Amino acid sequence: MKFRKKPVLVDAVQYTLGLEDGYACYEIGGRFVGYHDKSTHIPLPFRKVPAIKTLEGFHEISADDWIITGVAGERCPCKAEIFAQTYEAATRGTDGPPHEEEAHEKIREAYESNVDLAADPFDTYGGFVRGVHHVLEALGIKIEGVNA
Repeated sequence: MKFRKKPVLVDAVQYTLGLEDGYACYEIGGRFVGYHDKSTHIPLPFRKVPAIKTLEGFHEISADDWIITGVAGERCPCKAEIFAQTYEAATRGTDGPPHEEEAHEKIREAYESNVDLAADPFDTYGGFVRGVHHVLEALGIKIEGVNA
C-alpha cells in the first residue's frame, strides 16, 4: 500500500553559523559522542561539529544542511539534495489554495459546472457573486466575516 504525505507548510533555513544549538565534541572510534549546549562554555579545541536539538536529541549538521522547523516547533536537519527533492517554496499563507495546476483545474471545473449562474442578463452582480462563491468553494477557500 502506498501513501502520500499530506501537504504541510514548514519553516526552513539553510544552516549558517549561529543556528546550531550546540556541538558534538568528543570523537571515539570515528563517531562523535558528548554533545554540549552552546549556552555552556566549551573550550575551542573541543568544538568539533555543529549540532541542533531534535526530538531524538542532538543531531550533527553540516554547512549546506537545511534546518526544518515542523508544525509543533520541532527542528530537524535535512541534507540539501533531499530537501530539494522533497520541498518547494510556498508562495501563499499557511492555508493557501492548492498548487497552481490543481487550482486552474478546479477553476475550470467550477466555471463549466456553473456557467448558467448569470442566466438573467439583468442580474449580472448576483451572477458574479454566485460565480465567485462557487469558484472559491471549489478551491476550498472560505471567506468569513465580510459585510456586503
